[in-house]
Amino acid sequence: MKKVWKGFAAAVSAAAIAATGFIGATSASAAPVGTGNITLTGTVSGDQYKAYRLLNVTGVNGTSVAYEVNTKYAAVLKTALGLTSGNVTDKQIVDGIKNLSTGDTTTNTDSKNVRAFAKRVMDAITTDGIEADLAETATDNSLAFTGIPRGYYLFNQTVNGDPDANTDSSFIVDTALDTDTNIAVKNGTVTLVKKVQDNDTSNGQSANQWIDSADYNIGDDVPFQLAGTLPANLTSFKTFNYVFHDTLSTGLTRNNDLKVVVANGGVETDVTSSFTPTPGENGAFTVGIADILSLNTEAQTLVTKDTTVYVRYTAKLNTGAVIGSNGNPNEAYLEFSNNSNHDGTGTTENTPTDKVTVFTYRLDVEKTFDVGAPAESDLPKFTLYKKNADGTYVPYTNDKETSAEKSVVKVDGKYTIAWEGIDAGDYKLAETHTPAGYNTAADVEFTVTADHQISSDDPKLNSLAGGDTFTGTVDTGSISTTIENKSGNELPSTGGMGTTVLYVAGAAIVLIAGIGLAVALRRRQA
Repeated sequence: MKKVWKGFAAAVSAAAIAATGFIGATSASAAPVGTGNITLTGTVSGDQYKAYRLLNVTGVNGTSVAYEVNTKYAAVLKTALGLTSGNVTDKQIVDGIKNLSTGDTTTNTDSKNVRAFAKRVMDAITTDGIEADLAETATDNSLAFTGIPRGYYLFNQTVNGDPDANTDSSFIVDTALDTDTNIAVKNGTVTLVKKVQDNDTSNGQSANQWIDSADYNIGDDVPFQLAGTLPANLTSFKTFNYVFHDTLSTGLTRNNDLKVVVANGGVETDVTSSFTPTPGENGAFTVGIADILSLNTEAQTLVTKDTTVYVRYTAKLNTGAVIGSNGNPNEAYLEFSNNSNHDGTGTTENTPTDKVTVFTYRLDVEKTFDVGAPAESDLPKFTLYKKNADGTYVPYTNDKETSAEKSVVKVDGKYTIAWEGIDAGDYKLAETHTPAGYNTAADVEFTVTADHQISSDDPKLNSLAGGDTFTGTVDTGSISTTIENKSGNELPSTGGMGTTVLYVAGAAIVLIAGIGLAVALRRRQA
């Protein structure tokens, strides 16, 4: 067959030349001329790629290149291009590839027609069991194919070094010439971030900030948020499966207020009705969409590679909540399509799991008596108050502690009282029933403070305190103190000085009486 040469502009990159059909020439029965280098960038360690030399470069003359079909792939290329006549020339095949991007307004290397062609070729190669010409494994963020025969190559990723974070690369087609060619792999990163909001700013966070841990009262509604991203090669997919998986621990019960929005440039659009929530077992549930690209219509584009998808809901911290350092975790991950080279939904992968934790605490009070002990039927009662937003103390209750006033109980010889499921904040303890023979204890005001990690993959409770007369125990989540009842000979209105004054006055009276008696006796003797 006679060689046919076609010139091309030197300013056009090798990638563009390849994707637009290799503006060059074809020849028959010629071996590849020279070698070249192709480097794939954006890889991760462990990525594996195989390369198939579909066309040979048989001649280079200045800015002109001659190509021929690699006979190994002749039948595959004819099938992929729909060239079914018996006598198909190399020129027809090369022109067929060139014409794939004709009239396509996208970047040549991202042409939908070129991608579809590459997939048809790879499907036929797989079906026919054709071995790859080259194979390499990445050790870092680039993968070099060096000193390879010049030609037009199809690259297929066979192993994903980090499937939890990256989608597989779309098929890549490009030309190796005598100059180095760098190609960015056509993959993308999908991430999932799980967060919770706290109801105060005691750990240095701003109001309404989404963080990794919080503390609440039992019975409070706790806000949660999942934020998912989309891959850079989203347009390479025909469909894109997108499913959030969330698991609440036993101490959290999801409320029926789930909302899904897509955010673009700070503008949020509610798409809750397009997502399907499905309850599972042991606190697990999913919310997802079989094809997130279906949200795009001719009227509007809601989903691009730069879109963030948010799932928001609240969950009640219930009476089964764990108190103390173990907390009440909530974990989530995102399932997503990871291979754009499939016609349908294809295979999926999962992001790493992200975790947030909700803490809650307990107040433990030991009651002591300076003298004796009250009757079992006349034990002290205390009422717990919590300071609200306007600074007023109000009786404290939650779903587990239904009454603010509680009676001391005797356990193993100790008199104790406790409130479970309390949050950080300002509190007051007041004795509202005092046993006979004892004086009412003074009110105790205190502040529960907790330091928990607000930015961590596994948030911990670092410290817990209640003030000078309280002891905080992180493991059990207990803030404990001791309050003593003094017997009735103490007069609390004078801080105990009344009794002292009374004793002094009594002694003075006795002394005066003694002096008076001595004077009287002396007079009588005189």
